[in-house]
Amino acid sequence: MASLPSQDTPNWDNMVEKNAKVKEQVVPKEKTPAELWQERSMDYENRRRDQTPVSTYSGRSVLVKSGNVGEAYARLQSILYRNKVQAQLRLTERHEKKGVKRRRLSSERWRKQFAHEVRKKVQLVAKIRNRGA
Repeated sequence: MASLPSQDTPNWDNMVEKNAKVKEQVVPKEKTPAELWQERSMDYENRRRDQTPVSTYSGRSVLVKSGNVGEAYARLQSILYRNKVQAQLRLTERHEKKGVKRRRLSSERWRKQFAHEVRKKVQLVAKIRNRGA
């Protein structure tokens, strides 16, 4: 006489079926660095393609919100100042000799580096003062 399986004994047939189902599930494999690079490059390209200018004036125009032309003009001026448009125009008004240009660019690079170092020192001093020293 065959006895029915009790609640305490495991049902092996069900366990085997569950194990087979787990094995069938696809476990995502880790991507190689080359695959990650390719995927992220494609993402970047797609995002960059979406940000193309609409017209030739897109970079030199601002939106006037609710008729406030003065605010829009100030925003445009700040953009032009940040991009150094006026400085470039002033430099291209006259021809600049090669040696003069080289010295000017060298001086600009040095000033930029010096200003960066000064900013770092000021931040360091502020950090030390905040610690209470």
